[in-house]
Amino acid sequence: MQCKASPPGSGLTLGAARLSISSVRIRVGLFLCLFVALTSASSWLVRLDLQPGRSATDVSRAGVPVLFVGSGYCLCQADNGVLQQLRQAGFGVTVLDTEPESKSYVYVMTAAGFDRKALEPFGAILTEDELGVLLRTTEDAVLGLNTLPVELCGIGMEPVVLRNDRRVPEPMPVLDSLIRELVSRVSAETSEQTLVRLRQFRTRYSTTDSCRRAIAWVRSRFADYGCDSTWLDTFRSNYAPNVIGMKLGRMNPRQLYVICGHVDCTSESPNTLAPGSDDNASGANAVLEACRVFQGIEFERTVLFIGFSGEEQGLVGSDSFVRRSRDRGDSIALAINFDMVSYGLVDSLLIVYTSMLPQTEQFAEFFVAQADTFTDLKCRKYLLNDPASDHYSFWKYGYLAIRGRYRDRTPMYHTTGDTIGPFHYVNCGTNNMPLHVELIRALVATVAKLAGAHVPVGIEEGYKPQATRYKSGPSIVRGVLRMVGGRQNTGYRAELLDIAGRKIMELRIGPNDVSGLSPGVYFVRGRQAQAVRKVVVTR
Repeated sequence: MQCKASPPGSGLTLGAARLSISSVRIRVGLFLCLFVALTSASSWLVRLDLQPGRSATDVSRAGVPVLFVGSGYCLCQADNGVLQQLRQAGFGVTVLDTEPESKSYVYVMTAAGFDRKALEPFGAILTEDELGVLLRTTEDAVLGLNTLPVELCGIGMEPVVLRNDRRVPEPMPVLDSLIRELVSRVSAETSEQTLVRLRQFRTRYSTTDSCRRAIAWVRSRFADYGCDSTWLDTFRSNYAPNVIGMKLGRMNPRQLYVICGHVDCTSESPNTLAPGSDDNASGANAVLEACRVFQGIEFERTVLFIGFSGEEQGLVGSDSFVRRSRDRGDSIALAINFDMVSYGLVDSLLIVYTSMLPQTEQFAEFFVAQADTFTDLKCRKYLLNDPASDHYSFWKYGYLAIRGRYRDRTPMYHTTGDTIGPFHYVNCGTNNMPLHVELIRALVATVAKLAGAHVPVGIEEGYKPQATRYKSGPSIVRGVLRMVGGRQNTGYRAELLDIAGRKIMELRIGPNDVSGLSPGVYFVRGRQAQAVRKVVVTR
């Protein structure tokens, strides 16, 4: 068969024609594959661009699961019907992925000037904004991301809780003289010793035994500083656990205030050397130093001191803790998170709150007010839906939280150079201990008022089983105290005392119920035997 030459100027040969036809077939094939995937998928990961006057809360109220709130948009999971409704409602909808429940995603925050192409070896970039990018990735790839100067927030299929019904508890009446005394206890020397000790663990990367030893050391500090109890909170077998110390509230133990900062860190060589002085021995020290300052102090509401692990891998440890708290129905009134708070060339602090939970602005204002009253710290509230640290886990599950962060970031972020340096030195991690100390003082003043700090007064509690002729219970009650004694002790008398040791009333061992008690701490003491039992009456 003969082939005629192409007309002059056409530039088309037979081989080129075949190649062009082949390319068309490939494109048509790819389009058909994509079309089949989209039409056969049962769910999608979509980006909704929020127009002025619309918020992620509006989307959630419409019954659409919101997975993440970004700057001017949110990520949602949608099926066929929901996708159609969103488009009809006028939302700008971009389909990012199919069947998201079977995949792993992480939001990667990048600093200005960071080349985002460096993320490509670790996953597929699905969308991005001015703060960061959404990456479809794997758990192994996340560990690779830890060698880069980026912050990670894991995104799962658990919807974000967007609610405006959280009640903001009123501060407790606390003497200013006590707060000033507590603030004066904050020590720059002790704080620096803690930073040095945490750095001496060589690495506190979450999956290392060295991080586990650091967590154990933090737990021992909580115990030494007088916590009522301490425990380890395991969330993954290959990660170091979270560590928690608790000071039980004497009047309302069910209402919880959380002071937290992650203990783990990373670097360009995380398994062998990661000193993490600013990120985040500084935040861990804020928690430890506050715990030390409150040694010998009681609270009306319960305070939890928490060192999280797994933060660098996408807030894994805090997400697990808060999710389980939500499932238990814990009443967390507020969490205060500190991350990277020892480096600063500008002597000021930002207290971050979120539009996801508008009540957080009140707590940000309260923290600033305490700083103005009791410290020399310059700080201001700052609105930012910031998913860069453990406070976001509280936001995600509908709990109020604020974060303290400095305006500057060390150039040694996520490197082996994140160590302690001279005042205002640039190439280090910690360079502003005076600012760091003032921040802890503001934290102490804030928690003292919110949780109701007071010096223990009245009688000392004792327990002598052999001398006890009655039982009172439970130890934490809602207004009704039950007195029970053996048959031979019926009619036996005891006394109900207030926290100052003053007699409130006589009690008859019955069985007998005492009701109408106001919330507070009481003591039950037998008239003959000196055995004393403490009772906490809640609302």
